[in-house]
Amino acid sequence: MSDGFNWNNFNILADSFIDENDEAKQRTGVSRYYFETFCTARDFLNRNKYYLNNKSKKIMTSNKSDVHNETSKIFRKHKKFNNNEIGKIISKELNKLRKMRNQADYNQINNNIDNMIKKSKIRSERILKLLKKLN
Repeated sequence: MSDGFNWNNFNILADSFIDENDEAKQRTGVSRYYFETFCTARDFLNRNKYYLNNKSKKIMTSNKSDVHNETSKIFRKHKKFNNNEIGKIISKELNKLRKMRNQADYNQINNNIDNMIKKSKIRSERILKLLKKLN
């Protein structure tokens, strides 16, 4: 759960790496876009107590890695988001952003990091705008 850290600071850091000609910095930027977005989404769900059930609540209030999948699942399946497509879009975009983060953190990218960091920024901004609509 959040300790009051401003996750937007990760966005500021990632933005500073977008035009760098340094693969390590750009990979870090992809990762920071994901974590700013994921943590903001997770905190939104916890703040509003949007859980699927008691097991879901336990996962969401823990520090275990299951919270990543649970966050996406709640946006996809919670009754609060059933009447519109926003929850499904957030879930889908968050999963794509996480996949890019995993690729940036663990895989060979083959000269595609410039494109990846720019796409990460776009996905992050899209999700954050949708979260603001839900507030």
